[in-house]
Amino acid sequence: MKKIVILLCVVIWSIFACACAKKDGGKILATIDNEVITLEEFNRELDKIPTNMKMLVASESGKKNYLERFIVKKLLLKEAGKEKIEKQKDFEERLSDLREQLIIESLLKKKIAVESAQTNEDLKQYYEKNKERFKREREINTRHILLKTEEEAKQVLNRLANGENFVELARQYSIDPNAKSTGGEIGFHPKGSLLPEYEAEAFKLNKIGQVSGIVKTQFGYHIIRLEGVRPPSYVPFDEVKDFIRQQISQEKQKEILEKYIEDLKKSAKITINDALLKDEKKDEKAEKQETPAGKEATPSKK
Repeated sequence: MKKIVILLCVVIWSIFACACAKKDGGKILATIDNEVITLEEFNRELDKIPTNMKMLVASESGKKNYLERFIVKKLLLKEAGKEKIEKQKDFEERLSDLREQLIIESLLKKKIAVESAQTNEDLKQYYEKNKERFKREREINTRHILLKTEEEAKQVLNRLANGENFVELARQYSIDPNAKSTGGEIGFHPKGSLLPEYEAEAFKLNKIGQVSGIVKTQFGYHIIRLEGVRPPSYVPFDEVKDFIRQQISQEKQKEILEKYIEDLKKSAKITINDALLKDEKKDEKAEKQETPAGKEATPSKK
């Protein structure tokens, strides 16, 4: 009889677990006492993570850490239920405040979404109107050979003067870790984006292939060669389109909200009793100052 009862319990638990699994998407990821966490439920939690944070749970270890936090959340919610936290006055008041805040946010979000839509033509007009904001300054592409000592730099500079290949010397002698693969090339840069000493000398070079003297920086001694020049230009529209969309959206949202709130105020009948806003302490102080000098404000004792 005892064996039958045990078998019956096992069957009932299996049916219950399968029913829960079917309801929640099938695969059981974890259990907490009798509560089941399905893979589908866990994936829904992962979907709530902001896009810029999803990389933190992309790996197996990241998912395990997040599951651990999810289990702790479930345990705390279970304990809160036992303590009847939801029935406490402080909780209800805070919940009411949050509810009002969410309602207002949802209303404003809806209002903004309807009225702040932008067409591609809007973006282009903004681009043309503010084109100077998207202007690129002159950029230069340089190549360098970085050496530990000034004496080494002088030796390499002499070899360059004798016609040896700059790229090969950079690969052979430069202590820049990227030099072996790049030949010392560092790419295009505008003013203000390089080491000050390096930049000051590099921007003096005018002709492609022109080589500088020895330039000392915190990293060592550089010999620089000018590889290319980009004159001032405007950033193409397609490269800044998303930035413009965000910029217009922010400006429009501010404008729409200000107008919407102003219209609400105008359409409502609002009366304010300013007298009730006065500072009572200031009023008491004023009354004391009005008492005639030399007279007591209270009856004297006889």
